[in-house]
Amino acid sequence: MRNIILIVISFVFLGTTVGCESIEKKESWTVSSTFTLPVTFGDGTEGEYLLIGKEGKVGFLVGSGKKGEAVALPMIANKVNKYMWHFWGDKNTLSGDFKVVGIDEKGKEHRVLIVGNDKVWGYASDGSISPINGADSHYPANMVFPTSGLWKLAIYFNEKLFDEIVIKVEDS
Repeated sequence: MRNIILIVISFVFLGTTVGCESIEKKESWTVSSTFTLPVTFGDGTEGEYLLIGKEGKVGFLVGSGKKGEAVALPMIANKVNKYMWHFWGDKNTLSGDFKVVGIDEKGKEHRVLIVGNDKVWGYASDGSISPINGADSHYPANMVFPTSGLWKLAIYFNEKLFDEIVIKVEDS
């Protein structure tokens, strides 16, 4: 009888452990939050830029407007658009080669940065950082997403994962 109780307890413990592990391994595909940066436009109007990402660490510009009225523009599948990436952090973390890998909902990796007509993974950097809009550094990038849906953007500096952002891409 004692052996049967130990076996039952073992199965219950093993089932709980396996269940917890599968829950912990499930990736988060929640769309990243947006945040604003103050700006004064050329005509003197006080406004703000709207970025998607993680405030104080990484984000890219998705919209702008008057103060309190900034609106995000949709990201459209198969449409190339220019985005300004903003980064916060120390020079050692933010310098070096910059790369973004897009992962669609099916788990397939895509090259999402585009320079001219040549698709590339990212940009080689000379190691310098360039502040903008209160961020410690920035990179302009044209991006295109071949399908609509959720996309996870894995951001790298010198082949080291810096962070990830989840975005929603809409049909055209």
